Amino acid sequence: MNTTKFAKVLLTLLFFSFIVFPTLSLSSADEYQIFYGNLHAHTSFSDGKGTPEEAYEHASNYADVQAVTDHCYFLKIPVNGQSKTSLTQEAARTSTVKGKFVGLQGFEWTAGSGHINVYETLEFISRDEKGDLKDFYEWIVKVKKLAQFNHPGMTFGNFNNFWFWPEADNYVNLVEIGNGNWSSSDIISEEMYRNYILALNRGWHLSPTANQDNHKPNWASANDGRTGILAKELTYEDVMEALWSRRTFASEDKNVKIYFYANGAVMGSILNSSKDSQVEISVFYSDKNDPVGKMYIVSQSKTYEVKDVQGKDEFEYRNSFEIPDGFEWYFIYILQKDGNEIVSAPVWFEAESGIRVNYVRVGPEKPNVSQSVSVSFDIYNTKNTAESGKLRILVDDSEVYTEDISLPSYGIIYDKSIDLGKFTEGTHKVEFLFNDVNIQSISFEVSKKAGFSILFDKLHENDLSDELLRAIQTLSNAGNIVSFSETMLKDYDVDYVIIPTPSAEGLSFFKDLMPDEIEWLNKMGEKVYLVKGSDEEYFNIYKEALPSARVFESAIELLKAFGISQDSKTIEQLRNVVFIDQGHSNDYSKDKLTLFDKFLKSTGYDVQYINTIDSLDGKYLIVMNGKGYSDEEIKNIVEFVRKGGTLVITSKSDYSNGGNTEDLNLILDAMNSPVRFNDDQVVDEINNYGANYKVLAENVRFYSTCSLLIYGNANILISSESANSVDSDGKDDAQPVDKVVLAASFKFGDGEVILLGKAVFSDYDFELNKEFVQKIFRGAIEK
Repeated sequence: MNTTKFAKVLLTLLFFSFIVFPTLSLSSADEYQIFYGNLHAHTSFSDGKGTPEEAYEHASNYADVQAVTDHCYFLKIPVNGQSKTSLTQEAARTSTVKGKFVGLQGFEWTAGSGHINVYETLEFISRDEKGDLKDFYEWIVKVKKLAQFNHPGMTFGNFNNFWFWPEADNYVNLVEIGNGNWSSSDIISEEMYRNYILALNRGWHLSPTANQDNHKPNWASANDGRTGILAKELTYEDVMEALWSRRTFASEDKNVKIYFYANGAVMGSILNSSKDSQVEISVFYSDKNDPVGKMYIVSQSKTYEVKDVQGKDEFEYRNSFEIPDGFEWYFIYILQKDGNEIVSAPVWFEAESGIRVNYVRVGPEKPNVSQSVSVSFDIYNTKNTAESGKLRILVDDSEVYTEDISLPSYGIIYDKSIDLGKFTEGTHKVEFLFNDVNIQSISFEVSKKAGFSILFDKLHENDLSDELLRAIQTLSNAGNIVSFSETMLKDYDVDYVIIPTPSAEGLSFFKDLMPDEIEWLNKMGEKVYLVKGSDEEYFNIYKEALPSARVFESAIELLKAFGISQDSKTIEQLRNVVFIDQGHSNDYSKDKLTLFDKFLKSTGYDVQYINTIDSLDGKYLIVMNGKGYSDEEIKNIVEFVRKGGTLVITSKSDYSNGGNTEDLNLILDAMNSPVRFNDDQVVDEINNYGANYKVLAENVRFYSTCSLLIYGNANILISSESANSVDSDGKDDAQPVDKVVLAASFKFGDGEVILLGKAVFSDYDFELNKEFVQKIFRGAIEK
């Protein structure tokens, strides 16, 4: 996450000039030493390489602490009659040497809602039996073990927006905001950082970590990403005590030292806000020849930039702030001049009462004077005994709502909503009081009416293309109030109605406009905008039914109607180019792809065969079982997808070690892929076209294919009930699978990745696979 990205994260930036103390005398820092750990890694006990013993031995040369956290669903299979958790824990204890190295054991629970590490437990649960987040929360409360939210984001899930479970907050104490097994240390992403903020605002008490999630034998040595751990000594007991106490920081630098205190309490502490109206922040930083570029103090209510520390590689800083209400947290964000990021654990200030209000949202997000404002929030009990009292809500010091609240032990009311009405222009403040003690507040700005209120129809099988969705965002960014239809298109208080006419897909019944809808839309007259969809028949039906409506052929034309002519850059189409990699020992040279080439060109694509992967501007990049990609090429592939391109990446079976699995998985790892290629061969004795390795699945031919391993939120495109996975090369590196998956896809950034166990585009296969190929390159893959 670079400086530009971080600037987007700062919702409120207040520039301060602060006092910097030249002497390095933060005496309380002497209480803790800083050790560097890697708390997320895998071995051959699941989908990684090597043994736990090898992992700890290797990591001991690069880090102070190493955790092995193999995937739970692989742990059911014993090794020589012994459980994998017991063997891993035994290896961890054996590797631990007081004052030199600490090995930790754990496992990674994986489900559609997200992945979670659990540490130091022989008991585990698998997604097969307990795949729901509620199941996990109930289990962690029962076993009372330490846990960590892993790599939160779109790819693997963010735990249903960090769905808050008050009692589980006692045990899930860590959150991974840095994750990456590539050589670059740029592993703290904007997305994971934003999710850290979201989790804190939901009420979780979490300390950030940065880990390598190793799947290769490079435990703790893949890059410089580390979890800083503040512990008294390098012992198992002290390290676990530090993790339980949330004394960590996430770092892209392997040796930076940072101590953060608030009112004398070290990072990770929870303090009583009723005892303090002021917070004194103390920061100690040391990293010789690695100076600070920017430092921010981030709190729930504000973000401050500390300018006077810029360019310093060692300093002690202090300053005081007013604590605005009964719930506030503070942490430190540092961007070093070389681009590395460091994020500390928070210190929390909370009211003495066990009742909390969090996840406070004002709607609409940017209200104007003509709009009614509501406030939504969760209210919950953090104690193991029932709590009762009176909740009062004040707006600008006037009471607008009161209610008697009674919550059982760890009880919670989600998404409570109060309508506050309309406001005058300016800043307004909502305060939450429980038994007359302030427990939370939020301020919001109300602007003059600016822009238009625009309603988008989504009820009639509307053709919502990617370009149109980006146009919607552009309209919102331009100050317009954009909403989507939830019921009939009738009686909305809006300035304009935009109707993307129906897609060619979908049911005709839902495409029809009701008579009441037509009547209201015709009253709106020229304020109704029709954007042409792919169903020509219904496009004409809508034009006939709404003769006064304005008609647009594209999203760019629509934006011009709102005076946003320059925004063609924002929603411009990617060039209609398909790039086919030929420079990395790939399967199938150009002369074996003549039918595929002809098909692409007939569809309107320009086909370019490339030997190096530079910065690409096009719609598709095809990588067929390549190897030897440089770090720069992998970076270019990631950026290609992030900006909206589609990567089609294929492997091959391990027959004669033919699949370049490791090289291809490196590309996928750089995108935190929820899918990886298996190092196996798929055979099918029932559904094949002449031999068991010529697999036929869902009318698609796969010649000597590998299977895919699914770990997170991926769309399975093709699977087989009759096929089996075998370790053809005899290297014992194939991962067992419950079901053979041969094709899958997932979203990344604005783009998509489509994985196939084997390329299906060669002249030998093309005609029989043409229907499936057409779906890929005409955007008809079901998502």
